[in-house]
Amino acid sequence: MVNVRKPNYEFPDDSPKIDWDSKHTQEEVDIAVKELSDYLDIAPEIHRRRAFIPDYAITYLEKYINADNAKLEALGLQNVDSIFNYLEYGFEVDIDNLEKLNANSALINFSTGNYPFGGIERFIITLKAFGLKATECFDGFVISKIEWLSDIEYKTTELPEKTKAYLQPTHSKNKTALMELLSHFLASEKSLYLAAGIIGIISAVVGLLLYYFLIIKVLP
Repeated sequence: MVNVRKPNYEFPDDSPKIDWDSKHTQEEVDIAVKELSDYLDIAPEIHRRRAFIPDYAITYLEKYINADNAKLEALGLQNVDSIFNYLEYGFEVDIDNLEKLNANSALINFSTGNYPFGGIERFIITLKAFGLKATECFDGFVISKIEWLSDIEYKTTELPEKTKAYLQPTHSKNKTALMELLSHFLASEKSLYLAAGIIGIISAVVGLLLYYFLIIKVLP
């Protein structure tokens, strides 16, 4: 997810390594050609997805995608590979830190200089596919509590007071200069949302680096 955005990054070549000099009969050559052909018939990103995402996570992601497609009816044409494409190219963030909070919970810090960056819903769903349930997030604007309504659906409840405290310079470990300046403007809930809006507008124009976090819980 992070490596693909590095300058001059090249995907590893995992195609079959065939020693053609060792093939002494036509049958051996035909078998090798078929092996290589079968590999090339599958798109490279599908090979990568199969290498990185285990079957149990694929099963969960398919459940999520099928439900999402059902909502879109005739327009619902997504598949699991669309999520993998999002993780590789659409979710343009850097994972800055993973901090263990207790035996069952952890804090993920990530940042992006490309706002908007596609949102974090699919990131939350991907974590859930691996047995990591998001319970709280800061999406660049406000801190929200995440409550799961089903295995694949959740709702968020904004926590303005907690957001205000998080954006204060004395409490925020992940602040930008702009956040620090605007934190003095957070005298009321109304000004909080105005400040967040200003952050979003300026970041969209000048590519300001924004910081986010997710609190996750390991599922039993």
